[in-house]
Amino acid sequence: MDNLITLVKLTESDKKTLIALVIIILFIVMIVGYIQKLVGFIMKNQGATVDNQMYDILRTGVIQKKRDFTKEARRKSGIYFLKKAWIPFFLSVICIGSFTIYVYIYRSGDFSFFTDSWGLMMPNINWNVNKFFSIMIPTDYPEFETYFAFNGSRDEYISLIFVIVSAIPLTFYLVECQAFIARSMRIRKLCSTYFAKDVNKLSNNHA
Repeated sequence: MDNLITLVKLTESDKKTLIALVIIILFIVMIVGYIQKLVGFIMKNQGATVDNQMYDILRTGVIQKKRDFTKEARRKSGIYFLKKAWIPFFLSVICIGSFTIYVYIYRSGDFSFFTDSWGLMMPNINWNVNKFFSIMIPTDYPEFETYFAFNGSRDEYISLIFVIVSAIPLTFYLVECQAFIARSMRIRKLCSTYFAKDVNKLSNNHA
């Protein structure tokens, strides 16, 4: 009853804040849902890769022990990871290393120009916030005091090109890392199902 009275006493600003809080929560849930779908797609796809790699070995009965299966499956998965990940990893190291060398040679190791350049290029957003139950919540659309600005200076060119060129191979490398984890999870699942001591399997074989 007290909570209902408190809700009725909310001011117009409090109501806007409450609506904004609900919208933010829904937005976060939506983003998390899309991320889960993406992770699920990668895991399903990489699980099929493990199945294809190990199917013939299991079908012909070359491997009979769980330990041998795990060892061989991990070996194949590791080789597959190296084949897929070494190029984006190498390119990421080249990009980051080249940028670091440039900064130490031409900037005396001062990276502040990088953060300053992005600070000038990124928009300056002013959020109207209100305190709601001791939590600062946005109450209105953000106001853009300055928009994305590119002045064409050398520092901005260097900073922008570095981020773009480094982000592409790094993203591919992180995807391959997640794929490797997905294959490892699939290997553990196959071990627990294929090599499980199931009495029903014995009865079906003797039926």
